[in-house]
Amino acid sequence: MNAEGLSCLYDKKRPGRPIKVDTKQVNFLTVLPCSEAPEGYAQWSLRLLADKMVELNYSASISHTQVGNILKKENKTAPI
Repeated sequence: MNAEGLSCLYDKKRPGRPIKVDTKQVNFLTVLPCSEAPEGYAQWSLRLLADKMVELNYSASISHTQVGNILKKENKTAPI
């Protein structure tokens, strides 16, 4: 038997630098996908969202991976 019990099934903290975004950036990022997608696109992609964040000067630089992580985290904390 594992000494950790069922807690061994959950992800542990991983090394690496945490994402540095402020509340204003997170709020904008969670609202942006609700708007109409750019011309020529049917829907928003993570790359389009990252590019729009930089284009509108909400972030100096942000990767599509960071955008996905932020949206995933916000979706977990959203009230149902």
